[in-house]
Amino acid sequence: MSGVLFVVGALLAAVALVLIALLPRVPTEPTEIVAWVEQGRIQLMWADELLFFAVLSWCAGVWGLYTRADAAATTCRAVGLVAFLVAQVVLVVVLLSVGRLVYPVYGIELSADAIALLVSETYGALHLAMLAFAVAAVALSWRPRFSWLARGLGVLAGIVFVVGAFPWLTPQWWNVLAGGTLAVWGALLVLLHGQQSHAP
Repeated sequence: MSGVLFVVGALLAAVALVLIALLPRVPTEPTEIVAWVEQGRIQLMWADELLFFAVLSWCAGVWGLYTRADAAATTCRAVGLVAFLVAQVVLVVVLLSVGRLVYPVYGIELSADAIALLVSETYGALHLAMLAFAVAAVALSWRPRFSWLARGLGVLAGIVFVVGAFPWLTPQWWNVLAGGTLAVWGALLVLLHGQQSHAP
């Protein structure tokens, strides 16, 4: 069940990030950013809702996968888990920022400058989350009983996440790839974890 929750969290987060990646490039003028938010409101709303359930599923899944008594404590595992939890906290920041962009709070209207600040904060938080996922991808895949192929795939995922941490510099297709890689990495990690637990 823990593995299922982890994969569900990875899949939901991946869909949310792909929805954000498919938005047009953010303009630089505050008044144009207001129009950008209005244009992408539905996508942002869906991304916000999916991220909420992604964080819940992911945290429950990682708790079950990595707190079992037979899971050997290693430095790589500790670094990977800390990085993964940092990413979850940062995704909560994304939730709050995007939620304030698309949902009214007491009917309080936001100025164009405030909306621009929230949008920049959202992408800044996504930048940090992807860097944290990069560390987690490498560290959690670097276990003694994992094959070199598994470790290499973890490193490859980490590279994709690092490059994807700069969505204002990379093309849209790469940002979509980075989001999709999150789901593939999550499923691969659970698969490797399951093989290790059944190994003699």
